[in-house]
Amino acid sequence: MNNIAVVLSGGSGTRMGTDLPKQYMDLLGKPVLVHTLGALQRCQEVEGVVAVVHPAWEKRIFQWKEQFQLNKLLVAAPAGENRQLSIRNGLLAAQPFMTQNAGAGVIIQDAARPLTSVELLSRLVQELQDAPAVLPALPITDTTYVSRDGQWVDGLLERSTLFAGQAPEAFHYWPYMTLYRDTPAEELGTMSGSCQLPYRAGWKVKLIQGEADNLKITYMGDWRMCEKLLTERGDTT
Repeated sequence: MNNIAVVLSGGSGTRMGTDLPKQYMDLLGKPVLVHTLGALQRCQEVEGVVAVVHPAWEKRIFQWKEQFQLNKLLVAAPAGENRQLSIRNGLLAAQPFMTQNAGAGVIIQDAARPLTSVELLSRLVQELQDAPAVLPALPITDTTYVSRDGQWVDGLLERSTLFAGQAPEAFHYWPYMTLYRDTPAEELGTMSGSCQLPYRAGWKVKLIQGEADNLKITYMGDWRMCEKLLTERGDTT
């Protein structure tokens, strides 16, 4: 395969205040994860998908694969102790399916982003022709302050240089996999976003226009907005 996606679905979703992880909750007739996988299924540039999950959910996810005809889902990889180790596990699980093409790509996606459009996924893959790492982002529209204690303003940031990054992100698979494979787990644990490790390693990370509707479900307000937007799209079954 030339392009594959790794979907991170191992989180507990504690900030939602629910017993069931948010990515497995029913959202207008389908689990959140199924909405996310559905966009990847419809994206012509994506040839396969690896789901990174807690082993307790693996059987259920492959039942959803059959129920919702998600035939691009290839394999499940075990979730790691943190996001970065989950990315590593997903990249290693993808390796047997990948061609040796130096330009082969991988998309890293959050399971809890059910509104990511097929158009954005396609643009990410296409932009890999010009960059080894691609990040969708939105300009910051509010005035942004720095405060060390959360009570008093210590500084003001230049808004025109600030952007809010989103997932999914895309990378050249082989160098990205090698970077994650060879970085010690302790070092990975100090990082957050999918672009942080390659950026530290000196990679050029290209920004492309993100999507305001590409919400990550974190709180109940995000859930209600996703319900509204999916209803407007007609994606309710």
